[in-house]
Amino acid sequence: MSKSNDIKTDLLRRMGQHVLSHGLATASLRPLAQAAGTSDRMLIYHFGSKDALMSDLLHHLAQDLSVKLDRALPIGQSKSNKDFLANVVALLRRDPYRRYMRLWLDIVSAAGQGSEMHRAIGKAMIDGYLEWLGKRLPESGDDPKGLLALLLTLVEGVVVMDAVGQGSTADRAIAEVLKS
Repeated sequence: MSKSNDIKTDLLRRMGQHVLSHGLATASLRPLAQAAGTSDRMLIYHFGSKDALMSDLLHHLAQDLSVKLDRALPIGQSKSNKDFLANVVALLRRDPYRRYMRLWLDIVSAAGQGSEMHRAIGKAMIDGYLEWLGKRLPESGDDPKGLLALLLTLVEGVVVMDAVGQGSTADRAIAEVLKS
């Protein structure tokens, strides 16, 4: 890796911690530069533009989450689809994953408000998460893509319900799905 890539990686790591702690609302150049220990001009120098910086930063965080998820729930750990769903939901409700889920809601909100960058990043993240789920799905059944879509939708629902203080409602829905 080149020195320039090393610097960018270090900047992304530092800014990523800031965004995970404070969300995207404080992700303007000056607070990000301060978190990274540099100036806003140096961030533009390294990333080219604020949009490029944000895109790189969100992709960096998505990759970081992927590595953490791989460690926490390796392929073959779950014995059934029900066990798998319960494991994924429990995992995302724990630290450090909750911080990523709060950031995910920021990304979805910005996409919903029309940000094409956030929409593209969100789509890429969903595609990656579907792939991750698919590699760990214990039973494929007749329609594995349908099952993956169901699992992802349930997990997304849990994230939203938890964010608005309705975790018990999400728990009831998950219990109902696990009964069938």
